Amino acid sequence: MRTYVSFKNIQKTYDGDRLVVKNLNLDIQEGEFLTLLGPSGSGKTTSLMMLAGFETPTQGEILLKDTPLHSLPPHQRGIGMVFQNYALFPHMTVAENLAFPLSIRRMNKSDIKEKVDRVLDRVKLTALADRYPAQMSGGQQQRVALARALVFEPKLVLMDEPLGALDKQLREHMQLEIKALHESLDLTVVYVTHDQSEAMTMSNRVAVFNDGIIQQMDSPSDIYERPQNTFVAQFIGENNTLVATQSGMDGDYYLATLDDGTILHALKVRPSSPGKKISLCIRPERIRVNANPLTAGSEQVRARIQQFIYLGDHVRMMTEVAGQSSFMVKLPASEIQPHWKPGTELMLSWQPEHLRALDVIVTH
Repeated sequence: MRTYVSFKNIQKTYDGDRLVVKNLNLDIQEGEFLTLLGPSGSGKTTSLMMLAGFETPTQGEILLKDTPLHSLPPHQRGIGMVFQNYALFPHMTVAENLAFPLSIRRMNKSDIKEKVDRVLDRVKLTALADRYPAQMSGGQQQRVALARALVFEPKLVLMDEPLGALDKQLREHMQLEIKALHESLDLTVVYVTHDQSEAMTMSNRVAVFNDGIIQQMDSPSDIYERPQNTFVAQFIGENNTLVATQSGMDGDYYLATLDDGTILHALKVRPSSPGKKISLCIRPERIRVNANPLTAGSEQVRARIQQFIYLGDHVRMMTEVAGQSSFMVKLPASEIQPHWKPGTELMLSWQPEHLRALDVIVTH
């Protein structure tokens, strides 16, 4: 794969004081589906808008196929764009909405009709060509917005929270549809969302933003299984955090001592030194209850049940470990024992590689 888009030392401020995007260096590969994921105000949408041409970088440059974009207005960049609010013209029919980006490119009428008919067929909207946006459902309008972004056959499509207004079932259906279009049309897609499951479902790579900085960029599986800091671990999926004191080393592991004296092995991810408080993270589904006999090499802690949260196919069991509450264990509903009640003490265990020492906690 070759690099298709490059952000080089990009910074963006709106008020001359606070940086919304901080020294962004990012290469997007041709044909990939890259999702910019993060909370509101993290810089992901601003980064997308700078690529689209609706915002101007305060510093740095953006290259498209090695060509600087700063002097090109949005309509000359050859980029398809899909917005959350659809941005359809209410006084135009579906066909007229799709024809608009072609007419401003001064195509002749027969070519316009051919391209509009082709994209309508691709997104299964041929029967709705003469309807107006107000006569369609949200899902249909989103399809029109997607078709309009594809009608002039761009190789790069940008999507800003495009499914945010849809209900859960329709949103999941459209995720699969967009993913299929990406693969069948050989598109490069840059997708912005704050929805982690959307990012995990659709992307080749995910860039997790916070405070104007990419915290980690990786495949969905690596982001989930191997988070590089506590923010990523907490933002992607469900996660438990334990605070411990680093009390030594054992190969690739720190020895981490909890407040009750329990010593655990935690995989070294971030540098630390003895005596420092460190943040340990583990996914709830990696934890086993009363594993007896224990698997060789597994870690074990004492816990007290606080409450059960029933979710159909599984149960979240909230526990207290070493004085730290809300330590979650995710179990199949069939594994919950009748004698387990709030206040019951039991042992929890896991394999040491699943406990990650992510951040040193700064104390004042």
